Amino acid sequence: MNKKGIAVLVVLIVLAVIAYMAFNGSDSVTPNTENNGTETPTETPSGVTKEDYAPVTKESTDTSLLGRLKSASVSASESGARVALENGTAKFSEGNVKGTLTLGDVAVEKEVGGAKYVVTSLAVNSGGSGTYKYIVLFEDSGSALTDKSYALVGDRVTITGIRVDVISDNKGAAQAVVSVNYLDRDQGEPMSTAPSVPRTKIFIAEDGNFNPAKEITI
Repeated sequence: MNKKGIAVLVVLIVLAVIAYMAFNGSDSVTPNTENNGTETPTETPSGVTKEDYAPVTKESTDTSLLGRLKSASVSASESGARVALENGTAKFSEGNVKGTLTLGDVAVEKEVGGAKYVVTSLAVNSGGSGTYKYIVLFEDSGSALTDKSYALVGDRVTITGIRVDVISDNKGAAQAVVSVNYLDRDQGEPMSTAPSVPRTKIFIAEDGNFNPAKEITI
């Protein structure tokens, strides 16, 4: 990632914290101290490089974590029908709807309020031209990964990075700010065009569930 991209990322993290404060209606949100004892910064601390706060990409993802996810059980549709992934993929059939699920190539693990969570992406194709990319929050018990919550990123987008930061709300409870970097298309651009416009979506996970009312796109 070039210096300009890293600088933009740090700004996005700042915006995520500000957005959370605005959504939560409180000015008492404080960063949680994790990852080598450093705080999630509103500006880069002395002696810490911006690279330390870069998102996880497919090049930096823990392959053993991805290996565990490749056999996880996931929800195939909004009805709650479930399938088990086999080497990261699965097929599902529900009435007249048939489709394919494909695990993404980026995964992040983070402890939030005493619970360990894993965030990754999942592509869902229901047989049509669209392929919807979701971000999925799993709870990691050590022996199993349990999917807790799903949030839509976009149709036929390319997810390039995921980052999870922990902050405390005005009641002192730890919550997760999930930043997803992805490539999309300009408004009005044909869906057949390869995505090339960098964007970021920020999701707030409260008690292990994404809150759709606290989602922003930058």
